Formats: sequence, structure tokens, C-alpha cells
Amino acid sequence: MLSVLHVDHNFFYKEIIKDIVKKRKIRYLSVPTPQEAFKVLKNNKVDMIMTALEFRDGKGEDFIKALNESSYKDIPIIVLSAKDDMETKKKVFDLGAIDFIHKSRFLDGFKNYIDRFESADFVYEQLKERKIAVLDDNKLELKIIQKIFELNNIRNIDYYTSPNELLNKKEEYCLYLIDFILPTMSGEQVILELRKRYKYALIIAISAMDNQKIISNMLSSGSDDYIIKPFNENVFMARLKANIRTFLLLQELKEKNVALQEMVKIDGLTNLYNHKYVVERLADEIKRAQRYNKKLSIIMFDIDKFKLINDNYGHQFGDTVLREISDELKFIIRGIDIAGRYGGEEFIVILPETDLKNAVKLAERLRIRISNIKFKEKNIKVTISGGVAELEKENVFELIGKSDALLYKAKEKGRNRIEYMN
Repeated sequence: MLSVLHVDHNFFYKEIIKDIVKKRKIRYLSVPTPQEAFKVLKNNKVDMIMTALEFRDGKGEDFIKALNESSYKDIPIIVLSAKDDMETKKKVFDLGAIDFIHKSRFLDGFKNYIDRFESADFVYEQLKERKIAVLDDNKLELKIIQKIFELNNIRNIDYYTSPNELLNKKEEYCLYLIDFILPTMSGEQVILELRKRYKYALIIAISAMDNQKIISNMLSSGSDDYIIKPFNENVFMARLKANIRTFLLLQELKEKNVALQEMVKIDGLTNLYNHKYVVERLADEIKRAQRYNKKLSIIMFDIDKFKLINDNYGHQFGDTVLREISDELKFIIRGIDIAGRYGGEEFIVILPETDLKNAVKLAERLRIRISNIKFKEKNIKVTISGGVAELEKENVFELIGKSDALLYKAKEKGRNRIEYMN
């Protein structure tokens, strides 16, 4: 749990901040003076300090200065003050504070900072969980990086001194730290190869060389960032967190795009593929079957007397029938089969690597299962009629037309039957 230490003698602000923090499930520690703050810091883990500048027994500036000269210098300090002049702000920033919130705007300012604080903690937790690879032929530099990670409790890391050792590893990492100067090949070549293999991995170049052309080349080669040695621990970790934050946002965007693309293919009522997508897939499957000399069959079926169902029992019940039949269809088909709602109450099933005989068997199983569904609320049974066709030399629409003609033949012969061409 994150913890905030609030150093302020003002009861009003303490109560409001305490309430904000507790709603966020953040541990709140409060003391009225800087002297007592140091006692709390000695016995508690503190992730952030919020301090006033005005105290009865001393200045807040002296407290900030003392913090930054102590072992607690890495804890972020936010100043809450009634002062709003540039001289005061510059002074507290020079002393080591990372933010300044005026008391007239503290409510929104503090809430925003807590949001950032929680976000940073989430990013840190994500960084701890992700697999990291570090490549540097200098063992001393590797030790320094290892020490930084250990101090930050990040341990899911593999260290490499040879480019080939890393490139021959089959495992993909979330984050790569790659030194620029390496034996046998350059860091630029390693990054190019990694980027070719792992499009979405985070790759950060590291080097003691502060040359703009080198930095430009490394970034152009596919690295996401460039960190210069020797490392400042705070800056190093901040850069990693910033990159992980971007990585997480891009990953979320990618997942949303995949979900959106999938939604475009899906019929909203039945959760089967829609007309457009299933026709496109049939075209692809016909090409594949012809190229590799494979069998391909399709089933077209619709619900018998569906208009009467809608007229007699209402469209809401009609939708229930469509969903139930779709569920049966999804249950009965294989993983490689493609099922779609062709339109209204008409369905299509694409059966790759399936001959006519086995396609008819599947269609009959489906027909029987659907006829056995009991719609208790209306006490009725529903049946289907279908046509099964095997690919010969037809194109997409010819094959659909062939099975559709067989479907109507089944209707003419009394419904609740499957027709196919011998």
C-alpha cells in the first residue's frame, strides 16, 4: 500500500487531505511539525511527503533542505502553501520539491497528483512483473545496473555480455537494455535484429557516448529511448517507468483495436460472424481449397416458418430463437469451421477440409438438436431446413447459390429436412 506523510499543523487541510487519501486506499500519516516528521520517517515506509511552508517553530524551506541532505532525499516532496510568488516557488524547487500547490487550488491539485501517484505505482508494479534483458559486455556496468534494479526490488531480469547469447535465446522480453559498444557486432545491429523479431518490445539503448548522430542512429534503428551512462538511479528508473507507461498505453490501444476489428465482424444479436465477413472468409477458403486440392463444403439453413413465430409470439421471442439456434450451432461445429448469420433467419456454415458426406452428417446432427430444443415459455418446437453443397469449380456466389437452391428444395419437400446433391 502506498503511504503519504502530511506535515502541517492546519487541522482543516489535514482533514480534507486525509479524506481524499483514505478514499483511494492510501495510507495516511500526519504530523504537525518537521521534527516529528523525521521520527515518522525513521519508523515507516513513506512514498510521498506533502508539507506546508509555514510552521510555528521553523520554516518549511529548512525542512525540505534537511530532507534532501538526508537518506530520505529520494522521497518526492510536494509543497502546499498560501504563498504564490515566483520567488518562493523557485526557492522550494531549487531545494528539491517536485511540485507546488497553492492552498486556493489544493483540492484539484492534490487529487490530480494522487492520480499521478497511483498511476506511477501501477507502472512500477508492471515494471516489476515484466521480463527484462540487459546486454552489456562491461561486467562492472552490468553490476551497476543490477544494483539499481535490486534497490528498486526489480528482479525478473536476465543479464548478457554477448550479443549472440542474447540473439540465440528463444525467449521474448518485454524490455531490452542494449549497450551501444559491443564485441562481434554493434548495439545498432542488435537493436535492428530485435526490432525485426519483436515489433512491440521496448528497446532502450544505453551508452557513455553523448553524440547526437549516434543517438539519432540508435533511435532510427528501432530503439525507443537512449540513456547515457553513468546512470543516475532516479533518472534511470524514471525513464524506464515512462517507457513502460507508453508501452502499456500502446498495448491497451492495440487490444482495443483488435476488439474493435472483431466487433466489426460479429453479428450483434447472435454473436456469429456477420454476412460481409463470412462471405470474405468463404472466398479465402475456396482459394485455399483450390490451391492445396482440399475438400470444402458449406451448409445453408434457415428457420422454418420464422415469420409466423415473430407474428404469433413477438419479435423478442424471435430473437430468443435466433440466439438459441446460434448457441447450438457454435456448440456443434469444430474450431476450424466458420459459422455466420447470412441474413434474417438464414445461416451459413463453412466447413474446410470436409467432403459432402461428412457435411451432411453435421447438418443432420444440427437439424435434430435444434428440433429437440424446448422453448418452455411458449411451449413450441422450432425446426430448420438446409442445403449442403461441396465445392467443385464454383466461385463464392455460385457455391452459395448452389446450397441456397438446395435449401429451397428442402422447403418445397415439407421443411425440417436437409437436401444435398448426390
